[in-house]
Amino acid sequence: MLAQVVALQMGDYDILGPEPGKAITWFTGEWAFNILLLTLAISPLRSWFGWKWPMAHRRMLGLFVMFYATLHLLSYIAFLLAWEWGDIGSELIERPYLTLGFLAWLLLIPLSITSTKGWQRRLRRKWKSMHKVIYLIAILCAVHYLLQIRSNWFEPSLYAFVTLVLLGQRLSWVKFKGFFVRSV
Repeated sequence: MLAQVVALQMGDYDILGPEPGKAITWFTGEWAFNILLLTLAISPLRSWFGWKWPMAHRRMLGLFVMFYATLHLLSYIAFLLAWEWGDIGSELIERPYLTLGFLAWLLLIPLSITSTKGWQRRLRRKWKSMHKVIYLIAILCAVHYLLQIRSNWFEPSLYAFVTLVLLGQRLSWVKFKGFFVRSV
């Protein structure tokens, strides 16, 4: 809701610039990625600082990722493609970053559907394995962002770096007797 208020204020003060559709698409994509990174940061925060309280909000944050990713996709279709459904296929083929973003969105669908306690019980161990696809989604989002930039690489590179740090923390490789073993 806060993001909606900010978006409305952006429109009121003409912050959206000469291409408001592009700005809204950018805004929703950035929020989806920010919330995704925040969601991925919950486990490291727990292990580094012993914080357990963020775990209670991980599901909600994951659903917000899906919400903003869907807004991002719809704003792209509405504002940049003008609801020209025939153009979607050609856009996905011509622009690899769109293919990656769309694939990330498609992979979010089963995660959103199975995010409830009921699905956790039904899927048991498979649920945890299934939800590890979020790591692939994070990589797809980082590459999606990197591929569409033509000039200022700093921000997308920073997002990619944070993504790699958060994913690398999960691997936590430790050198042991000349071999690398995964730490638990």
